[in-house]
Amino acid sequence: MDPKVEFVRGILRAAQPETPPAGAVPPARFLDARLAQPEYTEAGLQLLRRGKVAALMVAGGMSTRMGLSMLRGNLRIGPVTARTIFCLHGETIAALQKRFALHLPWLVMTSAAVHDATVSAFQKELFFGVTPEDVWFFQQATLPVLDSHLNPIPLPDGAYLESPTGHGGMLAALSASGALHKLKERGVEYLFHFQYPNVLERICDPVMLGYHQLGGYEATTKAVCEYSPSEKMGRCVVVGQALQVVEYYALTGVPPDSWWHAVPASIGTHVWSLAFLERCLAAGVQLPYHPAPHHGMADVSGPLRKVEQFVFDLLPYAAAGLMITERADEYAPVKSMIGEDSLEAGQRSLARMYCKWLDQAGAQPESATGADCRVEISPHYALGAADLAGRLPRDFRYRDGLVLV
Repeated sequence: MDPKVEFVRGILRAAQPETPPAGAVPPARFLDARLAQPEYTEAGLQLLRRGKVAALMVAGGMSTRMGLSMLRGNLRIGPVTARTIFCLHGETIAALQKRFALHLPWLVMTSAAVHDATVSAFQKELFFGVTPEDVWFFQQATLPVLDSHLNPIPLPDGAYLESPTGHGGMLAALSASGALHKLKERGVEYLFHFQYPNVLERICDPVMLGYHQLGGYEATTKAVCEYSPSEKMGRCVVVGQALQVVEYYALTGVPPDSWWHAVPASIGTHVWSLAFLERCLAAGVQLPYHPAPHHGMADVSGPLRKVEQFVFDLLPYAAAGLMITERADEYAPVKSMIGEDSLEAGQRSLARMYCKWLDQAGAQPESATGADCRVEISPHYALGAADLAGRLPRDFRYRDGLVLV
């Protein structure tokens, strides 16, 4: 039998239901982004200008929950234009390169199932304006998916169905690909880590970068407080002296009115110090594997199971910081075909954010329903409300269908 199959079998056989860790308490120290001091912003911008930051986008998933036959990154997210999710993030990084960091590396973590299609999508769109030499693709590992009897799923080519090892595969993949060494050669010290389904991602957020550096943190994670008790988001708590993220399924059976549902919830955005990641590799840190259901095989009867790693399991090893932000400003994941985290919902969230930028910049809607306008602002035009304010003419009015490029 394939040793990888036996490896997954062993983990699934030994797995026990995950429960909330004993002694966990709500985090008492964090940065409220709404009250962020200007020195954090300036420190973060200085890191960008000095070439100390790289962006890492996690894009190895196969979007099995959505039942897609295409890359989720190729979905059209622009409220007015046909801009894709990949394009939105790519143009943001291109704008950051133009304004702050001439050679801001953009690392894209893929997996075997999506690698070629992802590279092709980037090449077709000329890397969305990002300097091609600054776009680095690297693959994370995959492991077999097993059926309810813990047998692998055969494929027509004789191989077995496999699934990426989760975002926790980042550390091993960075090292194995040589990307970590390449970052060091470039003088990069901080890795801004995000997941591409979040269409409101504030890539290389200078406030977060500055908070991380000035606070002397080795890892910093971003969270929101607006969510429902049943929402599939990890909860941020402190166990002993260490910040941890507890995945949502460990809270099965926790009452909806429990304090567990009032603590900040992680949005999958982190800043890692490269020196910390190197230390974890040197110490042989092994992230645990967690059992999880696998979706998307309609022709296979019974539930499928896989194992995955979570990158936030690195947090207990670090001097870690926590930053809390507004969900409406920074978190709108596209994870399903219908509902609150659908593509349509993501388009609405983007349009509302752009309208908010316009309002904060002093613009006025032409109608009383301005907040519901479908408007779109290219990252090349503005990266936020303050950026926008310096570009709009006095007494600017906006209407439904406006696109600023």
